[in-house]
Amino acid sequence: MKRKSHTAETLGQESAIPGKDEHNRFAKVIFSGAACRAVGRAWSAPLRWGRRGGLVVLFGILMASTLLIAGANPVHPVLAQFAPDLRPANPVVSPVPPYEGDVVEVTVTVVNVGDTAAVSATVELIDSRPNGDVVRIGVTPLSDSLAPGASALVHAPQFLAVGVGEHNLTIRVENVVPAEASAGNDALSNWMQVLPARTPPPPPPPDGVRIEALATLGFGAFVGFLFVVGVIAVVIVFLSRPERSEMEPPPPEPPDRSPPPLRPP
Repeated sequence: MKRKSHTAETLGQESAIPGKDEHNRFAKVIFSGAACRAVGRAWSAPLRWGRRGGLVVLFGILMASTLLIAGANPVHPVLAQFAPDLRPANPVVSPVPPYEGDVVEVTVTVVNVGDTAAVSATVELIDSRPNGDVVRIGVTPLSDSLAPGASALVHAPQFLAVGVGEHNLTIRVENVVPAEASAGNDALSNWMQVLPARTPPPPPPPDGVRIEALATLGFGAFVGFLFVVGVIAVVIVFLSRPERSEMEPPPPEPPDRSPPPLRPP
């Protein structure tokens, strides 16, 4: 009794293992008493019905075994589907990171992993903003047909970064002609963080001199700078005066227009 119970427990454990139930069932069918009796009848058939009858019985047993095996191990054939299959990949956002108010540009690569060429298709860009708004940025068509295994770079329409926080950009390939064999893997999501807007720098003074740069040098440096500029101006004025030549004759004396002296009588 112990040996029988142990054998029953062992068979129960083996049947619980995945993939062994079918094999156990085949073993029971093949090595059952009915199967053994059928094989015996097949061997004894030539003696009773002749050699042809025995061959027919053996053929029937083989066919039944084949049907049992095929039923336990079903084969799901994979039918080839000749159609394009476009998928978006490698999205690039510029600039990184964008500030609120910046113009954002998104590019994405569309790859055809199908068996035939795609004559046309469109790429849609959607911006899911932090406040919950979902904005359709635009739709861009493919510039040319896409052969199997080829890829194309698509530039989505530019848009303004509105809303500080996390944005979810969705890129979806649609309107593929001819129709795709697989409807999945047509969309791609990309995370984008928008920072607060940057304050513009103060405008420079009208004379073009940056006062803050001079202020960093100190008041003494500023006075020294003015002194150097004054010295340069004096030297330029002095050098610009014409020099008198040594060979130049003196200017003529003015004529004497005084009255003649009086003569005594």
